[in-house]
Amino acid sequence: MPREIKFKIGDIQTAIEWKCGRSDFDPPRPYQPFISDGQADILLGLHLDAPPTEFGEKIFDSQPIWSFYRDGNAASIHIFDQFPDLLRFLVFHPRFEEADLYFAEPGGPNIDPFFGPTIELLMINYLARGHGVIIHACGIDNNGIGMLFAGESGAGKSTLANLWNQAAGAAVLSDDRILVRYIDGELRMYGTPWHGEAKFGSASGVTLKKIYFLSHGQKNAIQPLSSAESILRLLQCSFPPFWDAAGMEFSMELFETLATRIACYELAFRPDDSVIETIKRFADQTPASSSRAAV
Repeated sequence: MPREIKFKIGDIQTAIEWKCGRSDFDPPRPYQPFISDGQADILLGLHLDAPPTEFGEKIFDSQPIWSFYRDGNAASIHIFDQFPDLLRFLVFHPRFEEADLYFAEPGGPNIDPFFGPTIELLMINYLARGHGVIIHACGIDNNGIGMLFAGESGAGKSTLANLWNQAAGAAVLSDDRILVRYIDGELRMYGTPWHGEAKFGSASGVTLKKIYFLSHGQKNAIQPLSSAESILRLLQCSFPPFWDAAGMEFSMELFETLATRIACYELAFRPDDSVIETIKRFADQTPASSSRAAV
């Protein structure tokens, strides 16, 4: 088994290394397409002992899965802190480019950094330092045109992913979580290993061109949204760091950039092939604030 594992999500390279000699895990299947090599942007060290730090004050609670603590410049996340056999501590260095993961029970059943939300929480905090944001969305590369279909659980992201997967020239980047970045004046979207029910997770990326916010409907209909409404919808469908004032400021600035530079719409749809044809026809139209398509 390798002592060090590297993977790249959204052109961000993460390296995981055991600091105590143990190396008895492999990345799970969803991470396999993301295995890469090169210089790491994020370093995660693994330890089979208690963290040598005070945790400070709990400032955000996402029970029963995790909670966020801060003590001055020190920050940590307690993961599965209501389940002693699974408990682990993710301790961040000041700029969130390095972190250490401590397993409270060295003989526990899941001594594995990929078990639970650890890697996603690591990425969320790093992204918030000026690097990007994760959006609850299905992402499609349609012949080089990136389309984001955002919605909360049950909105139909996996249904759309399965429908697009049958469309010629389309590739599904993810059916549940998409990473969005603003790099050198270009807004780009990337697949992630954190898939939904349809289990799509591609390591590819594409330039983002359109954003659709999902809702169920009796017919397929596309309605343009204002920038203000789009920012609110992005906040509702994303994973920003509510526990971090600087991170929230960056995230809101990125949402504003998305809402003002990318055409945003509400998409009500029927869960059948007709919605794909509706979207394609609408994409061929000249964008306008009053545009509306319905079938």
